[in-house]
Amino acid sequence: MMLLKTSLFILIVITIKFIFIYVIDIGDKKIRKMKELIDFTDYLKLYSCDMKMPFEEILLKYDFKSEEVKKICNEMFNNLKTYFYGNETETEKKDLNETIKELIMTPRDFNYSFTEIIDYYGNSYSDVLDKKMDMTLREMQKKLYEFELSHKEKKNLYNRISLLVGCLTAVILI
Repeated sequence: MMLLKTSLFILIVITIKFIFIYVIDIGDKKIRKMKELIDFTDYLKLYSCDMKMPFEEILLKYDFKSEEVKKICNEMFNNLKTYFYGNETETEKKDLNETIKELIMTPRDFNYSFTEIIDYYGNSYSDVLDKKMDMTLREMQKKLYEFELSHKEKKNLYNRISLLVGCLTAVILI
């Protein structure tokens, strides 16, 4: 009987620990996708400013790691096409922000920094576009850094709490 209670106790603690690991993994995935958006923005800056390559060709050439980020960039391309034809509205930018939030659940200010590219992409000369893209990249990296710090603190807290919650739950149930 004691062996059963001990093994049940250990199983409950391990189960609670895995639940917390899953919660932490969600934040890690957000960070990876934010980094991929930053990498794409840097790639976009390099190929559009230095090599004067069109956005559509850049999209085809970039090797996306995540299908969600690829969808976001395709949506951005569609918004840019409507913007070039003079049909861009503020609601389309908001829709892109919402799409980013739904697909990769990143913070609103990070999403807004990324969607600002629509405002000046194609309307500026290469040197001006280069400076604006640099500014956008710095802003996105700053938001990523803030999110990483916050996530790291949560991660440490969850790691400490998971063992305590697991033991408490096991004691209550047994």
